[in-house]
Amino acid sequence: MTSKNKTILTLCLFTGVFGILLVIATFLDLEISNILTKNALASHQYVSNDTFGAIFEIIGSAPTTLLLAIACQIIFLNGHRFYDGWKKYTICIIFSILSIYAVYYMFSDIMGYMYRHLALSEDTSSLFTGVYIDIVLVIISICISATGILALNNLSDETLKKLVKFAIAVIIIAAIPTILINLVIKKPVGRIRYRAMNMYPDDPVYGFSAYARWYEINGQWIDKETMMALYGSTDALKSFPSGHTSSAATSYALITLIDIFDIKDKKKKALIWIIPLVWIGLTAVARIVVGAHFMSDVLFGGTITFVTMAITKEILICKNSHIKELFSKQPKAA
Repeated sequence: MTSKNKTILTLCLFTGVFGILLVIATFLDLEISNILTKNALASHQYVSNDTFGAIFEIIGSAPTTLLLAIACQIIFLNGHRFYDGWKKYTICIIFSILSIYAVYYMFSDIMGYMYRHLALSEDTSSLFTGVYIDIVLVIISICISATGILALNNLSDETLKKLVKFAIAVIIIAAIPTILINLVIKKPVGRIRYRAMNMYPDDPVYGFSAYARWYEINGQWIDKETMMALYGSTDALKSFPSGHTSSAATSYALITLIDIFDIKDKKKKALIWIIPLVWIGLTAVARIVVGAHFMSDVLFGGTITFVTMAITKEILICKNSHIKELFSKQPKAA
């Protein structure tokens, strides 16, 4: 099979699988959520304390900030090794700060979800909030960032230069879906979360009668004050798409390493694909289990990041080779 035919087959498979899953989600979103939340989300509850769901709500989105921290450390080291003067110091200062902030944000996010899921008294809740915990997290973040830089510093110049492409890819793969989902799509769509409807299941306005399919545009039809009063949260209308799944899918960036280092070993290639797929799959299921999202939400969240990765890899790393080959004319038979 030619490379062109492999590309065509891959596109057809991707389109076919996505299409089938989308049809299933479009017509069975609510039914799937009813099944998966049955033993995990009690009626009239907004937050599920199901162990599996809670774990992946707490750590599911960590790949975004963790990979961003590593990307910043890679750029820091490239600046330190291969630049001089003000460029060197500017790169080192900016990306060391960004690395520390990425690690800090990861831990802060994890602590926030832990606080949400654990039944804490006023005495113990201070362990998760306050100025002192921020200071501790900053110190931990500095130590982790420094450890990462020291570990990466053992890499050869050639490897480090190649990893710059990976670092840039990570930043793009993390940034574009985050902007699209959180700043462009979620607010105008205004899809109500399953767990929000679960709070008042029989209510004619806020109950399951408010269910909307993924393609319906509703806007923010509940104001923030009302949402806070009803659910103790202002994110009730941010179901579509799933930001958690999109963040978990940042791990797709690992796939770019196959082309960056021209990995031929089938076992290594399979492992690089399996790691993000398993993590994303577990995170996606967990988001449905806790009633935070529907199947279509997690499907689009993961797919947006996957498509971003594929386009980034093709342009940045493969130099449009597959696109050029796809549209090249086959030589006529003699």
